[in-house]
Amino acid sequence: MKNTKIYPKDWLQLHPYKQSGPTDLYYTRIANQIHEIMEHTDLVNSFEKEDAIQVSMRMAAYFEDVISGLNIWRAFITQYKELTGNYVPFYTVSDHYYDDEANFEDVRFLLWHYLQQYHGVKKGTFVNPDNPTTEETARLIYQLFCQEWTTAPENTKMQMLFAPDTSYETPEQYVPLLHWFHYDSYLSVDAKFNLSETLKEYWSQSPENRNNTEALMAIHNSMSYIDRTAFLAYTSPKWLSLILPETHPNHAFFVESAESAESFVDPAIQEREESNKNIYKKFVEIADGKLLFYMKSKQEFIDFASGQLKLEESEYTPLADCIEFDKFAVYASPKEGLQLLVDGIEFIKDEANPFYDEKKASEQGLGFFIVKHCSMDLLKALEERGMLADAQTKSLHSPERGKAIIHENWKFLAKYFLREG
Repeated sequence: MKNTKIYPKDWLQLHPYKQSGPTDLYYTRIANQIHEIMEHTDLVNSFEKEDAIQVSMRMAAYFEDVISGLNIWRAFITQYKELTGNYVPFYTVSDHYYDDEANFEDVRFLLWHYLQQYHGVKKGTFVNPDNPTTEETARLIYQLFCQEWTTAPENTKMQMLFAPDTSYETPEQYVPLLHWFHYDSYLSVDAKFNLSETLKEYWSQSPENRNNTEALMAIHNSMSYIDRTAFLAYTSPKWLSLILPETHPNHAFFVESAESAESFVDPAIQEREESNKNIYKKFVEIADGKLLFYMKSKQEFIDFASGQLKLEESEYTPLADCIEFDKFAVYASPKEGLQLLVDGIEFIKDEANPFYDEKKASEQGLGFFIVKHCSMDLLKALEERGMLADAQTKSLHSPERGKAIIHENWKFLAKYFLREG
């Protein structure tokens, strides 16, 4: 390898074992070739040095997954096909797309994913899926995979993870697999960052526990169960239940773990569940089909909450105390009760909205799908009613394509960025 950047010890970061073998050396070479391709197309300049190495290894790990029949990637495209009718977001697949082989559209989408995670998140921007440099790089990487297809070795160590003879009868056997998949597998980019942010918040509230190893391990373990991934906002136990063959003797245990993880509700929300449902019911009764009530002052909100909704002072005061702005909207959701919508109020295309600004809506409306502005219930209703119709991203093809990227993929985008099921 004329320009080695990646070594077997680096490659092992994405694997649940510590000793490399000939197969690992092969895929390390593939990762280096991918890095060279990224240098050739200049895509490497979109990343920090270490991030470019991570992207190269993760693309090679996708190839290893497909070659070895691990079913990690196939689980995603199968689920996405069932939900949407297409195999991957953004791109229409060709007639030569095979769900058990490497595909150009897969490579292109995964490059978008890594570019979004390693570049977009850091820059606070949405990466355009039609980026021509990404497309060129994806095509060259796909050509490399095609050239290597008949000689690439299967990773038997990785195959053993999901083999019928590998037992997962107890949590002690299951948890190491879960931790690896959630924190270190090739699709998982931000799980460690999310863990770090959660620990920082925990330490700020309980500084005396900064060195409490048991507490830290408990958080590490619980997040591997309940933290939602970028892919369809599924938890890692849910993905493992889809990856493990249904014929595996312990498949029922995986399904049970997935159902438990997916049904988790934040205790703070659960505590207010009945009260929020009642408030939502009152809101719907007076709304007459409206989603939002637009307001300009704190007093207007108080009059609405106490007069029209007939809420007790204790039910609306916490929200009223937050109002220090002169344009906002009020809505309600079954889970969250009465809520304020402040950010993005100008982007909502509604005859009743006095704050609507078409120019701002077209330039910034995309924000609704990548930063939490409101509940998922309201976001769904706004999209279905065409009230976010101006949202778009720039496209080299056409303004219509710029809108299609968002509106044809809005459910994926909302789950990818907002992580709500």
